[in-house]
Amino acid sequence: MAQRDKHLYFDVRARGEAIRMLYALAGKELDDQRMGFAEWPSLKPSTPLGKVPVLTTEDGVLCQSNVIARYLGRKFGLIGSTQWDETLNDLVMETVKEFYESGVIAKIFLWKIFKGVPEPEDPEKVLEEVRQSIIKHVNYIQSIAEGRGKKFILCDQIQLGDVWLYAALESSRVIYPDIMTTTPWVKEFTAKFEADERIKKHMAERPPSAAGI
Repeated sequence: MAQRDKHLYFDVRARGEAIRMLYALAGKELDDQRMGFAEWPSLKPSTPLGKVPVLTTEDGVLCQSNVIARYLGRKFGLIGSTQWDETLNDLVMETVKEFYESGVIAKIFLWKIFKGVPEPEDPEKVLEEVRQSIIKHVNYIQSIAEGRGKKFILCDQIQLGDVWLYAALESSRVIYPDIMTTTPWVKEFTAKFEADERIKKHMAERPPSAAGI
């Protein structure tokens, strides 16, 4: 029997949840190894680049969340049927990365959730700037979706880009409770994504996030 892929990440959703969702959509089992923050110092030296998530597969070991996502998207057939589809999935992912990793994580989570850096001098200003950045980037993704005219962003089935957007917005909701209902389009997108039976099952069975993200 082939060994299950192994996913190492913190006991939160954040960057790791989209990876978990990709396995749920593909109907594949995953050895989801969740660690507490206190365990990280002892495990860090054994990881590539001292970072997580880390995915161990029969092909080898991968780090960097977007690289893992692209690998799984191809492996599970979640990048569309043409090179253009794949490129647009990349575009959606990079757009999400820009507002989520450079904005939500770097500018808010690091001080508000993880307490790893001092609170900014004007936290309300930072919170509003990041919120507007999320809206700007989501509006751009909406324009891509409207140009395609499909059920989801790029296709009539959930694809890699859909998973990356949903997971980032869900994680951001701990800071912005209404972020998934800011526009009619994102509200509809969220509802359609959550209505997928595979996603429903995954969300019903997953453990709570240790830090709410």
